[in-house]
Amino acid sequence: MSARLTLPSLLAIALVAMPLRASAEIGVTDGPKGAVANPANGKAYIAFPDYGFVKILHGDSVKILKTGVNVKDLTLDPASGKVYAMNRGPGTISVIDPVSDEVSATIPANRGSLTALNPRTGKLYVSASTGTDPSVVDLATGASTVIHAGTEGNALSLNPQKNEIYFVGYEDNFLTIVDGANLASRRLPVPGWHQWDSAFNEKTGQLYLPSPNDNAVMVIDTRDGDRVSVIGTGKVPVAAAVDRATNRIYVVNYESSDVTVIDAGTNRVVATVPVGLWPQQLAVNEKTGRVYVANTHADSVSVLDGKAAKVIATVPAGDGPWALAVDPAANKIYVANRAGGGTVTVIDGRTNKAVQR
Repeated sequence: MSARLTLPSLLAIALVAMPLRASAEIGVTDGPKGAVANPANGKAYIAFPDYGFVKILHGDSVKILKTGVNVKDLTLDPASGKVYAMNRGPGTISVIDPVSDEVSATIPANRGSLTALNPRTGKLYVSASTGTDPSVVDLATGASTVIHAGTEGNALSLNPQKNEIYFVGYEDNFLTIVDGANLASRRLPVPGWHQWDSAFNEKTGQLYLPSPNDNAVMVIDTRDGDRVSVIGTGKVPVAAAVDRATNRIYVVNYESSDVTVIDAGTNRVVATVPVGLWPQQLAVNEKTGRVYVANTHADSVSVLDGKAAKVIATVPAGDGPWALAVDPAANKIYVANRAGGGTVTVIDGRTNKAVQR
């Protein structure tokens, strides 16, 4: 197998002849999070699944921290500064201390896949591999509890205000909603299939589920009886991100190589912006209104002016960019390059100049 790894087989349905690579994240909620940044201490954490380590960047310094095989998902606790690294190979979560940059604890997470933290309750939710139930870890006690939800939940989002957790399994045509207080679950039918990423808009209470098979985004309004609506996008939408400052949603469309821009107030498409070849993930800097799109097969990052809905720069990245994280305080963007030895492209948000780490 080449270094350019494949996405889940969901895309093979639509793109039988197209070679694919990997996947990634942005924000509190979405799918596989290969990069996170902590504005409080100026550090960025980048996961490299093929090498089993996390790169920790702080200014010009770079530290390589061994965690575990297939470490693909990172979650930051903004209160403590701790980073939770999901090691899918051994089924463990490495807790990275923000001061020592060492693993301070290891949490069992058998067959775990993705993680998401509710900072209000101190509960870490863990989606599972195919055929198993998700779980929740109480970070205060370390106790882990299985959530008998009947789905593995490879798309995972949180609603901190309602204390609800949203899971969608790869073969599900329903959304599983879990009550964080008692772990009771219920199912909401959704028309799409094969969702593997999601984004929650805390400003509007709406959950966005890109549906690659349907060329659409499913919108669940959690304030209005979980009402479901559908918004058409480009071809094979694979990831979404929310800009709460502008109240816009950005959706990456893999096959059509563009970004659908949605007004979250009206849920209408306001623009379609062409980007680089076969993009797979994006991140938003809400402070500047810039949107960064990882063009995985073009080895570049498109920089969008979110308000104008246009590309203002294309920044060369390393080999196979697949995950991004934004530090709005420093105005830096960190890009994880999956292939080519594991490099990180650091973009200066003011100049759009980049260096490799």
